[in-house]
Amino acid sequence: MSDNIRKYVEVLAALREDGILTDKKDFTCQIGEWLVEQLYNGKRAASTIQKGWDIKVGDEFWQVKTHSKNEGNSSRFTAIKSDPGIQVDVLIIIVFTYDYKLKEFYKVPWAVAQKLIERRGGLVQKEVLRWKEIEKYRVDTGELPRQEVVGLFR
Repeated sequence: MSDNIRKYVEVLAALREDGILTDKKDFTCQIGEWLVEQLYNGKRAASTIQKGWDIKVGDEFWQVKTHSKNEGNSSRFTAIKSDPGIQVDVLIIIVFTYDYKLKEFYKVPWAVAQKLIERRGGLVQKEVLRWKEIEKYRVDTGELPRQEVVGLFR
């Protein structure tokens, strides 16, 4: 068992060395941002705490939300803030399986996403975007660019 911890630490170091992980924030988010950066020849934001966008693709600013779902997890929404004032053009939602197999990929114009965000909850209000509302923006993973990169997640 302890040998697996050592291997895990070595893999994390290698992912940092390769520029895939950039800090100690959420692993899943960083994998998603790296994937989008690779697929669309983008550039990740220098700061992970900036407001708004995560990847710049050409002249556009993209926000990336990434999920890794356990088997049986049926939640189909992304927590997201409605903020039409931030500089974002496209919202990407990536859904991985628990084992990081690419399951779903959505590419939604930011203006559309902002209109579809709903508030839910009781005492604690939460803003969410339900995936059923953006189904027409779902991209077939076989149609994504750079299939050699997509293949890493099959």
